[in-house]
Amino acid sequence: MSPSPTHLVLLPAYNPGPRLAGVVAEVLRYWRPVLLVVDGSTDGSHLPVVAMAEHEPGLRVLVLPRNGGKGAAVLAGLRDAVAQGFTHALVMDADGQHPAASIAGFMAASQHQPGAMILGRPIFGRDVPPERLYGRKLNNGLVHFETLGPAIDDSLFGFRVYPARPLLDVMAPRRGGRRYDFDTEAAVRLFWSGMPAVNLAAPVRYFRPSEGGISHFHYGRDNLRLAWMHTRLITELLLHRFPSVLRRRRQLARLSATTVLLLLPGLLVFATATSAAEEPPLVSAEHRLVLEPVDPAWRDVLAGLDQRATVDAPFEEHRWFPFRKKPVVLKGEVRIDAARGLSLHYREPQERVVIIDRQGMLMRQGGRETTPPADARAGAANEALLHILRFDFASLVADFELYGRRADKAWTLALVPRAEELRRTLGAIIVTGEADLVRRIELRRSAVQRVEIFVGDPRPPAPFTAEELHRFFR
Repeated sequence: MSPSPTHLVLLPAYNPGPRLAGVVAEVLRYWRPVLLVVDGSTDGSHLPVVAMAEHEPGLRVLVLPRNGGKGAAVLAGLRDAVAQGFTHALVMDADGQHPAASIAGFMAASQHQPGAMILGRPIFGRDVPPERLYGRKLNNGLVHFETLGPAIDDSLFGFRVYPARPLLDVMAPRRGGRRYDFDTEAAVRLFWSGMPAVNLAAPVRYFRPSEGGISHFHYGRDNLRLAWMHTRLITELLLHRFPSVLRRRRQLARLSATTVLLLLPGLLVFATATSAAEEPPLVSAEHRLVLEPVDPAWRDVLAGLDQRATVDAPFEEHRWFPFRKKPVVLKGEVRIDAARGLSLHYREPQERVVIIDRQGMLMRQGGRETTPPADARAGAANEALLHILRFDFASLVADFELYGRRADKAWTLALVPRAEELRRTLGAIIVTGEADLVRRIELRRSAVQRVEIFVGDPRPPAPFTAEELHRFFR
């Protein structure tokens, strides 16, 4: 494993007990470099790790002279990391509660969206103390008030990736937020500063004392500290931050149509980011498509689609989320012009036009145009959709392995990204149709996490009018 020059794992530790050396060793299996910040520990648990660092180049240990709290340890580690040239840090607990196997997925999300904070959303097992769940709900409810909406799924889960310099800018000048209140205050203040949050699920485990589990959380003292933190944040919000946070919320509302588009990767990374995409049964050696020369079984489909210079058809989009029993349904028309690209005209639940072409993505809504930030995964998915709806096999084969199956006029295609990183985050794309018509496109992250696009009968082929070209393309 080659060490990352920009992202490191930061573990703050205060008297974590005998599990520490094993946790550090496990983290090193998944990521390098690792920085352990010993926050004035007195139990000697860090000594084996100090010895490990002498012969492990991917590990460094920073020992603080006195205990200052988790927040103080994280800030000290960030200062050290920035001085070494790192730009981002994944912070996780040193007691093994947080999943080392999820590190790579969180880091990949951060590398694709370096201007965002990647926040963990905990998946609890049966070992979670009930009082932790109740306290979490209250804390998260207060954070949703402080951010005027549910941008931050879980404000207490400490498994997250921070951009180092922005976090130092918002937290280092302040006296508060140095202990268990750090995670919550850091997320809220970064949101206030304009930083978007990406929420990814990750499992969490609570160890019993017999398993070496140690908790330094004191329910009375630390809950009072959290209450005082929320009092400060709410007071600050009401006295002078409310207008700016409200503007931020309105900007997010305008951008939400873009950031949750069927092709943007945020829709496809709701579950654990490290799990591989669920591949359909179609993906097997016997169904692999050979394009040179073109498989005779697909020639008629290609010939029929090649004759279409334009496509104008109604569509319905279903977005399935793990936390909803029913999909979110959007309706509109899809227009394709061989020269100008793809246009999605959404009519329900709100009207907007999304244009996908060689220049990227553009959204028009309420007389405004918005261009989303550049994202390699979104770009690959958008370009794939262009080629799918045009049935441009030659262009698709550069980035995707193609698998196909036909039964008379009915056919199914599966597109699997060749790049492992894209496969983890985008997953498989399943396309079904009949004759020369595309009927359904599914972007599948898992069985419960997918986007489905159902395409209706196209209107009779005809050139787009000048008004249509102006409104639906660029």
